[in-house]
Amino acid sequence: MDARNAQDDLKAIRRIMHHTRRRAGEHGGWYMIIAGFMWLFGFIGQYFVPQDWVGWLWLAVNGSGLLLMAWVTVQAGRSGSGVKNQLSYPIFVFWLSLMIFDLLLIWLFDISWDMVGLLALLTVALGYVLMGILYDWFISVIGCAIAVLSVGAFLLVPSHFSLVMGILGGGLLIGSGLWLRRGTRS
Repeated sequence: MDARNAQDDLKAIRRIMHHTRRRAGEHGGWYMIIAGFMWLFGFIGQYFVPQDWVGWLWLAVNGSGLLLMAWVTVQAGRSGSGVKNQLSYPIFVFWLSLMIFDLLLIWLFDISWDMVGLLALLTVALGYVLMGILYDWFISVIGCAIAVLSVGAFLLVPSHFSLVMGILGGGLLIGSGLWLRRGTRS
């Protein structure tokens, strides 16, 4: 292989990597927007509803969000792009797996609602850091911001933890998802 062919191959690999990263951001952006609205409605609702209803509230919010994310995944599969097909399903399964592990931890250790929120937020932060390692450093930064914001709100304003996480955490995810979607249009 001569230097010219090697250079052409490297350019082709860079184009494929850019295309893959852009597609990951496109669908990752939708997932972040959906998750942001889930946080917004779930955490703010948790702040205002009676304690006895919190479990039902989160069941409704998570169930609706999961269905919407599954719909986005199916729509991506129908679009005909091999990149979308290859990325959407593993991303969906990754987040579903993290959620199942959280549910097992909550059930096995009988965790209080305040701690459930913190556990879920830290799990999401971990998921974003790991996704960012694979796809785009910006997603890892969002994960770190979620972790810092979550622990800070839990320790500094525990009585308003869910309200803070609904507004700031939900807003962070919605804004980040919109930013990722914007970046895919170039």
